[in-house]
Amino acid sequence: MARSNGTAFTWRGKQTVDEILGSLVPPTRVEIMLPLNFNHALFARLCPDDASAQAEVLNIEGDETLLRTIATLRGLEDLAALIEPLSGLEARVTVLSPPRIVIVLE
Repeated sequence: MARSNGTAFTWRGKQTVDEILGSLVPPTRVEIMLPLNFNHALFARLCPDDASAQAEVLNIEGDETLLRTIATLRGLEDLAALIEPLSGLEARVTVLSPPRIVIVLE
C-alpha cells in the first residue's frame, strides 16, 4: 500500500473547500480544523438525542453523506461542494472534538 499523504486545513469557507478539492487523490488524509464554537452546533445536529448535561465530545464516523448533514449548519454550507467529488472515492468521514473533520481516502 502506498504511503498516505496527510494535509491539514484551517476552515476558511469556500477557500478551504477549493484547496481541498485539489487534494482528493487517494491515498490521502485531509483534516479540516474548525473554530471551537462549532463543537456545540455539530454535537446538537449529529447527536440530537443525547442528554444535554453530558460532555459534548464528538467521535462520529460515516461516509460523504455525513458532510450533507454538517453542511446544513450556518457557516459550514460550503462543505456541500465536497459531497459529489467524494461520492465516487469511498471516503471515510469522521467528525471529532475539538471540532474537526477528517476525510480519509484509501
